[in-house]
Amino acid sequence: MMPLQNTATVVAIKPQSVTSGATASGYVDCLDFEEAAVDVILDSQASTTSNPSVLKLSHSDITDATGFADITGFVGDATNGFVIPAAGTAATVVRLNVDMRARKRYLKVAVSPDGATQMLTAVVTLGKASTSTIARAQMSKVVDG
Repeated sequence: MMPLQNTATVVAIKPQSVTSGATASGYVDCLDFEEAAVDVILDSQASTTSNPSVLKLSHSDITDATGFADITGFVGDATNGFVIPAAGTAATVVRLNVDMRARKRYLKVAVSPDGATQMLTAVVTLGKASTSTIARAQMSKVVDG
């Protein structure tokens, strides 16, 4: 079996321009998947000395915003978290690899630019689906070759 067969890619945050201090967020249903790779893509900023003030993952068993709790280790610039990379003159990709077996059903990603308006997006690749039918159902179209 090819390793990428039981994966699905889902857009958590559609590509958008987010003003400094505003927060873009979105969630993904991870039911029946064992792992997730969350790729947050940040366009270069006018101010290369700033970085997002918020870049984090939270999880919940419900989609109500009040049900989400931050995941230890996946909160940028926090104690027991990771260092958010500084914005540069080229696009930045931050990948957060998550073992979903130890998490709740929904993952939420949140990003807040700081210092300048920034284009950003977040894409989640879900892996180790319980069946290929579940993985394919998450996507608009799958072409095999």
